[in-house]
Amino acid sequence: MRSGLGKGCPVAATIKEIAERLNVSVASVSRAINDQPGVGDKTRRRIMKAAGELGYVPDFHARALVSGKVPFLGLVVPDITNSFFPALALAAEEEASAAGYSLLLFNTNWRRDRLRQAVDLLASRRVAGLIFSEPLDEPGSPVIDLRPMASAVVFAGVDAPENSGACAVRVDDVEGGRQVGIHLIERGVRTVAFVGGPASNRNSARRFEGLCAAISESAASGRPRVEVVSSTAGAWTEDSGYAQAVELFDSVVPDAVFAANDLLALGVLKSMKERGIVAGRGSALVGYDDTAIVSWTYTPITSVAQPEAAVGVESVRRLISQLSTGGVEPGLILAPTLKPRASTLDFGFPDVSGPDRSRGA
Repeated sequence: MRSGLGKGCPVAATIKEIAERLNVSVASVSRAINDQPGVGDKTRRRIMKAAGELGYVPDFHARALVSGKVPFLGLVVPDITNSFFPALALAAEEEASAAGYSLLLFNTNWRRDRLRQAVDLLASRRVAGLIFSEPLDEPGSPVIDLRPMASAVVFAGVDAPENSGACAVRVDDVEGGRQVGIHLIERGVRTVAFVGGPASNRNSARRFEGLCAAISESAASGRPRVEVVSSTAGAWTEDSGYAQAVELFDSVVPDAVFAANDLLALGVLKSMKERGIVAGRGSALVGYDDTAIVSWTYTPITSVAQPEAAVGVESVRRLISQLSTGGVEPGLILAPTLKPRASTLDFGFPDVSGPDRSRGA
């Protein structure tokens, strides 16, 4: 390996330099490195040995020009600090690697302008296809016509924009919310508040829809009435969950709080602690995503587990199939699973430290 930039920085050898060192043709080196026929086994071994010694690094973009195949897929996520997305990304990367692709991670940090940059990667052929884990049809999102590139795009965990023609792999959030509602009703809850994500977000809306469906089904069967006393919206963050809970507890302490994701639930839990409300006994608490942290809190939080790994794997499989056929794969809806923990299982036990729910906080 040579040094470059005049400062001892390593520079990888070229195919031409390998050919000159071994006194063989450039074509022979190219065939050996790209595992193509036309090179004898002995010469191939010499070439590969020299390439390793000289620190040869394949030029993937050059390969793409020759083969027509771009060996990269892109995964666009809104917040890599939310553990839902790393779990999805890990599974997606494994599946992509097995199919001969490298997965490039693009974190927008909830900045809508960066979604346009991600699409530009596809338009410029820097990636063969894109997997979006962030919706493209919420207020503030850039206006992008996906129809001409629908076969090179899959949405993972979120809906494809209406009329885009794109494939989506997501979780049945209505069913997830419904499972929460059934569980809370079975625990004896009579009043519940919903702490939601952004008002325009479909995932959050569907989770609330499922909760309300369970309450309606329960009422129709003649069970005691359950009332939704509050429904608020905000960012998908712990700070937002805390702010929504502060506003809620200023007026009422319901039997249960259903937070639309685990970060929101952690914010609610913080507000509960400040008010002296024991989660699970003073007020039940449910999150969504079943991230690792909710089982480590001082009161483990009941949450709805999403099959993040399956979403990642199935998204990659569908994208690769689309790139091969030029068509669009059918979408897929996966089932969530409620994971009960002390924050709901303890509901009904006497809470000697908490406030009287009939008087508010």
